[in-house]
Amino acid sequence: MTKRELVAVLAMGVALFVGGYRYAAAIYGEDIAELREDYASRAQQLEEKYREKERATAQSLVDAWEARDAALARASDLSGDLDRVRLEADAARRRLSGTTSDTCKLERERLARCSGLVVRGAELVKRGVELSERTAIDKDALTKIVTE
Repeated sequence: MTKRELVAVLAMGVALFVGGYRYAAAIYGEDIAELREDYASRAQQLEEKYREKERATAQSLVDAWEARDAALARASDLSGDLDRVRLEADAARRRLSGTTSDTCKLERERLARCSGLVVRGAELVKRGVELSERTAIDKDALTKIVTE
């Protein structure tokens, strides 16, 4: 083989190598473009999925707070019942103190103490109900938020 033939074969080999490299680069470029499109579409789908989940979670939070507020409103309605019991106890105390017979003095004192205990008991029951309802309402709201 002459030098010229050797250079020609070498030039042809280099040309084939460069052509093959460019062909492979073009194929890889297409593959990369397809992968980018696939990644973008999957990212869009995941974003939509998580946005929907975020909206559902936000709505469940709103629902839980509304349920909590409604339950607290129901609990505050108990204060009307407590006021009624207090008024009845005060009326009974006034009726008892209005009689002047000395024969029933001991019973009147006992009934007056009992009336005071009824009022105090009603106040304690109200506080207990408010605390237990608030705790239950908060627990239910948090449970609802966490489970959804």
